[in-house]
Formats: sequence, C-alpha cells, structure tokens
Amino acid sequence: MRLLLPVLLLAACASGEHADNLSRSVSFRAQTVAVAATRGSRGKGVEISRALVKRLEALGLTASSLEESDSVLAGSALGLEAATNPRLLDEIRRATGADAVVFLALDPSWRALEISALDARTGDAVLRSVGHPRGDAFESADEIADAASRALASLSAERRAPKVSGPDDLPTDEIPLP
Repeated sequence: MRLLLPVLLLAACASGEHADNLSRSVSFRAQTVAVAATRGSRGKGVEISRALVKRLEALGLTASSLEESDSVLAGSALGLEAATNPRLLDEIRRATGADAVVFLALDPSWRALEISALDARTGDAVLRSVGHPRGDAFESADEIADAASRALASLSAERRAPKVSGPDDLPTDEIPLP
C-alpha cells in the first residue's frame, strides 16, 4: 500500500508533459515577460510564441513575443548567447517593458525543450528548466507552450488579492459600537 502513491505519481508524470527545473532563483519575480524566438521550432516559432504568451497571461504575467514587438528586434531570432549584450537587454526592456526574457530551444526530434529565463536588467539566469512531451515527441505548439508555462509559472509576481466591491467591504480596525 505504501508503494501505491509513488507509483501513481510516477505514472502521472510519465503520461503527461512536464518540466524539470534545473535551477531557479527563488527571490526573482516578474510582472512582464518577453518571449524570444524558439530555436529548433521547424517554422512554428511564431505559433509557439503566441501560444506561450496566452498561457503566461493566464498565469497573471504580462507577456509579449519579441518576434511581434514594435522595435528593431521584431522578426529577429535572438539566441540565449546574444542576451549577454547589455545594449540588447536595454532594447528588449524598452520595447516590451519586460522584467524577464524567455528563450526556448527544442531538440531536433522535439523530444525535449530547454527553457531559460534571464533577468532583463542584469542578464543573470533566473530559471533553467527542461520540458518533456506526453509521448515520444511534442506534437504541437500548444503542447510545447503548456510544458514551458508550467516551468515559468514560478516567475510570476502576481498574487491575486480579493477585489473590494464597496466601502462597506473595506477592512477596519474599529470595534463596532453596541
């Protein structure tokens, strides 16, 4: 009976896509993320970026694709190594307002996805992760975006507070009078 829970957890991991965090900065949080072009995407880079942007926005992050930004970076395929250039990071921040820049790289057979996020101010790596498909290989841009968004969820700075509907709902420190 003790082995049942671990076996079920392993089976759940094996049947669906997942991401393994290799390293992560626990103190870094982002509100805005820029998604760079996906390497190894077989012409699906824009589709993957759009799908990932939608999923990151559902997590509470403001996200944009560098490929579709209104800057000199639009349409350019930036690699992780290019992000060591402080001028490039300045241009990314200016164009998108991003706190973090996300880079995705698929292996040629689409059996693994490398996810890297850099602090847009310093260029320091704040997350490194590897995503795995449900089956033998990723089959769609949506499946790739799902795996990447799971890994990137930990970067979100948003903590949703309950909405206040009126002045009577505001918390007070007063003791009610009889």
